[in-house]
Amino acid sequence: MSIIARAWNTYQHLLVTNPWKTQIIGTGILVAVGDVVTQQFVEKKGSHHDFVRTARMGVVGVIVAPVLRTWFLALDRIFPGTAKTDGLKKMLLDQSLFAPFMIGFFFSVTETLAGKRPYEIHKMLKERYLQTLITNYKIWPLAQTINFTFIPIQHRIGFVQLVAIFWNAYMSWMVNLPLSDDTVPRINDVESVQ
Repeated sequence: MSIIARAWNTYQHLLVTNPWKTQIIGTGILVAVGDVVTQQFVEKKGSHHDFVRTARMGVVGVIVAPVLRTWFLALDRIFPGTAKTDGLKKMLLDQSLFAPFMIGFFFSVTETLAGKRPYEIHKMLKERYLQTLITNYKIWPLAQTINFTFIPIQHRIGFVQLVAIFWNAYMSWMVNLPLSDDTVPRINDVESVQ
C-alpha cells in the first residue's frame, strides 16, 4: 500500500474516531499551506519566508475550523435533505449570511494575532472587506453548491479547505498587504498637532 493510501486511510479513521480534532488540525495545516503558496508563488519571498506569519495563519485555521464545522452541522439541521435543491438552499444561506461574517472574522482574528490595534483592524476591513467579499462570490457559490450537494458531511471541511488552498493564499495576501498610509495616526503626528 502506498504512503498516500495509508495516509488517506488513517485520515478516514480519524474522521470517524475524532472528527473535531481531525478537522481542526487539518484546517490549520491547509491554511498554513495557503500562506506558503502566497509567500513563495505570489510574493516570491524564497529564502526570506516569514515562518512566524505561516504559523500565525495555521493558528487562524485552527480557530476558524470549529466555526466552519458548527456552521455545516447547523445547515444540515436546517435543510436535512440530500436533494439538489437542499444543496442550493444551503449554498444560498451560506453565501448570504456566513460568508460576509466569516471574511470579517478571518481578517479580525488574523490581525488580532498579529498584534494589530482595533483602529488598524477597522482600517483593514474598510479597505479590503468589500473587494474580498466580491472575490468570494466569484469562487464560492459553485464550490459550496458542489460541497453541499455531493460531499458527505465528514468531508465538507476538508473539501472546502482543499478548494480554499488558493482562497487561503488570496486571503493571506489580502491580510498581509500594507495598509494605505493615510489612515493610521502616528504618535509624532498627534504630538505635532498639539
